[in-house]
Amino acid sequence: MTDDTARFELSPIMKIEDCERLHSFLAGTTDQDIEIDCGAVDRLSGLTAQMLVVGRGSWHRNGRNFTLSNPSEGFEQGIALLGLTDVMSQDQVAA
Repeated sequence: MTDDTARFELSPIMKIEDCERLHSFLAGTTDQDIEIDCGAVDRLSGLTAQMLVVGRGSWHRNGRNFTLSNPSEGFEQGIALLGLTDVMSQDQVAA
């Protein structure tokens, strides 16, 4: 990651308004490396997970870094409950 990495912190429980903020953040940073801080997540919603999966794929296809940092227990449980453990493998999540 570089110093111009854009950062976003996920809320403990992502409401629709939070998902809209995440969408706006992703739409506005397509030309930057990004870091999503997952440390505060208590419960991961399906919509949030979907945006992270799609975003990660898009950033990697464009040669950009898409880092999920500080995964909380709630984040990791949400990934597992949604069946995304393989898709969001640990080599893609920075502790």
